[in-house]
Amino acid sequence: MKIKTLLLLLFFSSGLVAQNFYMGLDLSYTNELENCDVVYYVNNVAKDPFIIFKEQGANLARFRLWHSPDWTDYSTLADVKISIARTKAQGMTVLLDFHYSDTWADPAYQLRPAAWNNIEDITLLGDSLYNYTFEILEKLNVEDLLPDMVQIGNETNGNILLKPGEALYPINWSRNTNLFGRALEAVEHFNALNAASVKTIIHIAAPEIALWWFQEAKTHGLTQFDIIGISYYPGWSSMGVRQAANAVGELITTHGKEVMIVETAYPWTLEWADNASNNLGSDNLLKTHGLEASPQAQFDFLSELTWLVREQGASAVIYWEPVWVSSDCSTPWGQGSHWENATLFDFNYNLHEGAAYLAYDYMQMPEALNPVDVVFKLDMTGADTTNGVFVTGDFTGENWQFERMQAIGDNIFEYSTTIPGRSQGAYVFQNKADWDEQWRETVPEECALMWNTHREFVVGKENAVFGFVWSSCTEIDETGLTDYPALAFKIAPNPAGSYILVSGKNPIYQIDIINVYGTVFKTFSFTGNMEVQLDMADLQPGIYLLKITAVDNISFIQKIVKK
Repeated sequence: MKIKTLLLLLFFSSGLVAQNFYMGLDLSYTNELENCDVVYYVNNVAKDPFIIFKEQGANLARFRLWHSPDWTDYSTLADVKISIARTKAQGMTVLLDFHYSDTWADPAYQLRPAAWNNIEDITLLGDSLYNYTFEILEKLNVEDLLPDMVQIGNETNGNILLKPGEALYPINWSRNTNLFGRALEAVEHFNALNAASVKTIIHIAAPEIALWWFQEAKTHGLTQFDIIGISYYPGWSSMGVRQAANAVGELITTHGKEVMIVETAYPWTLEWADNASNNLGSDNLLKTHGLEASPQAQFDFLSELTWLVREQGASAVIYWEPVWVSSDCSTPWGQGSHWENATLFDFNYNLHEGAAYLAYDYMQMPEALNPVDVVFKLDMTGADTTNGVFVTGDFTGENWQFERMQAIGDNIFEYSTTIPGRSQGAYVFQNKADWDEQWRETVPEECALMWNTHREFVVGKENAVFGFVWSSCTEIDETGLTDYPALAFKIAPNPAGSYILVSGKNPIYQIDIINVYGTVFKTFSFTGNMEVQLDMADLQPGIYLLKITAVDNISFIQKIVKK
């Protein structure tokens, strides 16, 4: 194992690691929280959060800027000046995020400042954008507060600078290109007149969207920016951590530009410290990381993501709002914080272990990313094996090679391989190396977790076995077969309201309610009852799975719908 790890490190050390890598943090909430009497600690010793993060290894701070908010005194130009001064005092790089709005701009909202709502002519709107961008840079420069980088908008996935009621989609590329271009010109002209070198970033949410968005932008002539910025939140992306890193590499190769993860986060707990709902819940946890929320899981995610994107050539990973702890202050949606479970501080405002990713030695690959041994097994009893038995999937190469499985007795076939840790993807069994659908197993709906047709493999940091009966959800493991018959128990009513009744011919010892992401919402324990009632009142509407554990630890899976 030591030799394999050493070889991997030697291989990856020749990768595309950016020469200047930024360990960044969005600290936009800091001034507001401190004014709400929050004090931040390291080992119970009070410290300035800018000093805390500088000492931990951060070298960049990001700040959002709203145009003329009438609902807050923060993220204004005056507030941003204070934040930039604090950052520069620590010798850290500054990224200024122009939202070009009076409030939050994100994939769902791109409202222009109210001051520009009466502008109908696109040329005049572009002039306003140019003048505002240029003037902000001038005002900051006069006070020696010039940022090193600026974002031209925030998560600008759709149409930008909209009036209320205007549509985000479809994207009007001619309009968007014009407006982006005017803001970019302002920075370019400012740089030329002031011998400055402020870099520009265009920021898109989700790496899978960034792949096509920047290709479309290139097609429409929008290329005069310096850096591609991406948000990557696992719960708001279809990509796992390795897929996201690969997308970063693809963007660098395709466009020849720097790429930064300008927003990311991961929960360190699913608990809360106030009554404000948390934005990051169980659906933001990764299967590859055991669906765990803890400081260690947060550290693992951040250190592994950072290592992977560095190897792909990225130039930054920026954590969004590590200081947004709970306080007596309020947001427009409630008192407290919607992010206290995803900060880098615990509920007592002490820096927790998750923050250690900032100081991690990225010359060393995180242990969990090492390849692990994986075995695929298949019971072909009663199925045709005349043409061989095969497995194919995301782990068999870009073109999905057919891998022949070996007979090991009792109609069981096996294929062994290694898969990089923290991987997930699709796979399927075949009884002929042929893409005609007749040779592919029909995977039942309850275990066709990929595209409703394929099985899913999830590899963490331990060796794994994926074994099933052909065209079935019946698992093969070391203890034999675990059956999941479709109608093992009667469930009524289904769709369910506030409760359901479960009954059958087998005694019931436990029932788990699981969502489509594999998260266990509730567990009910029984003493071998033949009929039980489950309280469903606090479940959100949607599709769930009931895992019913009966005698001899045999489990059954049945689907339910909550109205």
